[in-house]
Amino acid sequence: MEEQRCDLHIHSNFSDSDATVESIFREASEKKIFCLSITDHDTVENVNQARTYSKAYNVGLIEGIELSAQHQDTEIHILGYFSDAENSDLKKELVFLKKLREERIICMAEKLNSLGVFVDVKELFTDMRGAIPTRLHLGLYLLRKKHVSSLRQAFSKYLSPGKPAYKSRFKFSVREAIEFIKKFGGISFLAHPHIIPYQSWIEEFISLGVNGLEVVYHNMSQRKKILYEGIVQKNKLLRSGGSDAHGSYKEFTQIGSVTVPYDWANKIKECLKTLTT
Repeated sequence: MEEQRCDLHIHSNFSDSDATVESIFREASEKKIFCLSITDHDTVENVNQARTYSKAYNVGLIEGIELSAQHQDTEIHILGYFSDAENSDLKKELVFLKKLREERIICMAEKLNSLGVFVDVKELFTDMRGAIPTRLHLGLYLLRKKHVSSLRQAFSKYLSPGKPAYKSRFKFSVREAIEFIKKFGGISFLAHPHIIPYQSWIEEFISLGVNGLEVVYHNMSQRKKILYEGIVQKNKLLRSGGSDAHGSYKEFTQIGSVTVPYDWANKIKECLKTLTT
């Protein structure tokens, strides 16, 4: 019997991907992905569509999100999985995060205008079509307007930390991100732990209450996978993993290019069930 595989880290065009929710489920069905999670940045607006297409394409769904947190001067990503991401209180709180992101992008656009790189803010937001505003959207705008020759140049010249149009944004502390997810009946996972600069931080984050680790990722070494498996077992944590697919924006990783066993997804579902009963 063929093993049932899952991809629990995917992004849609509700954040920083050009993949529609339907196209994600269609591709997952074609690739025989048994269950998936769309973990868009700071938003769960994909969930209504995801529920519809999960049924239409007969692909299981775990509702998710990816929050940005800050530890010292480093950005840390926390994945959250929910049994009901349509929770109205959760969505209200996320509206606030979206507004902060919008204000940040407007500020960066104004900085670009002051540098003689014209950005029509109204056009920029129209192009986003309601998605969570990210630097990627601003970079794509600069590329379309031929202000830069590549996305890489947009970031290296203007949009990265230390560059003239960059503005930092609000981020949770790791503790706050974990507690935010818990507050709305979710469970939290440390995303791509292998890129964290100090691995000693992982134990610190576990002490803050994170429920699991992403132990499979597209460029994670076998040595690190073994290390994280040991940490998971030692601390009795859950496991997750996935492709971190962003449609055509990250061509080196696509839906299903990294998968995990269904048993991992099922344990996440069982844990979520205990929180709602």
